[in-house]
Amino acid sequence: MCGRYSRGQKDLFYIEPLMTDAGDSRLAGHADIFRPSWNISPGTKQPIIGPAGPRLETWGFRPAWAVARKSQMMINARLDKAASSTWKWMFTSGRVLVPADGWYEWVGPKGKKQPFFISSNAGPPVYFAGLSSVRADAAPSETPGVVFGFVIVTAAADSGMLDVHDRRPLVLTLEEARIWLDPGTTFEEAVHLANTAGKSSDDFHWHKVTPEVNRTGTDSPTFNEPIGDR
Repeated sequence: MCGRYSRGQKDLFYIEPLMTDAGDSRLAGHADIFRPSWNISPGTKQPIIGPAGPRLETWGFRPAWAVARKSQMMINARLDKAASSTWKWMFTSGRVLVPADGWYEWVGPKGKKQPFFISSNAGPPVYFAGLSSVRADAAPSETPGVVFGFVIVTAAADSGMLDVHDRRPLVLTLEEARIWLDPGTTFEEAVHLANTAGKSSDDFHWHKVTPEVNRTGTDSPTFNEPIGDR
């Protein structure tokens, strides 16, 4: 996890909870980038929220060294690897929020995997802790296959969520989300926040959904709806 997620609402639905006042110019005025999608896949451009406000970035990160090693594009960053050379600078100065309604996991044997949709008991929006590899002052890479975008921070699953997947996206409370975005939050403070984040598996529920969500490029609000055993 996380390999696919859903964001089915529009514009200010994800922005207003983060605004400290109605005139917060950092967050207002970007409604056009929040197009609903119920089947968001890696490699696509999606809205994220940074300290300066929302922007579009590609979901994925593949630096030149990963291309040289023929490694796949990274879409998640493990919290327990935060101090590694790959992620530490992003945990320090590349923190962003990824707004969502929930995410998908697949359970079962290869070829017969059943998709599940996982969402918050409190309802949307949810905010995934994200990291951006985009640097405004960086020169464009001339190496084919390089991708600079965002990844979603994942942590070990706990309690009942283990029967769906052993890892989950790091979901922040509203107050944690504001601290995560604050440029004044240090690396040590960000890692501590992530390791003590308030959302646990008990704050979520999950249900089976249609296998139609398996196909990237397809999209429908019905992808979030529960289906019975069949």
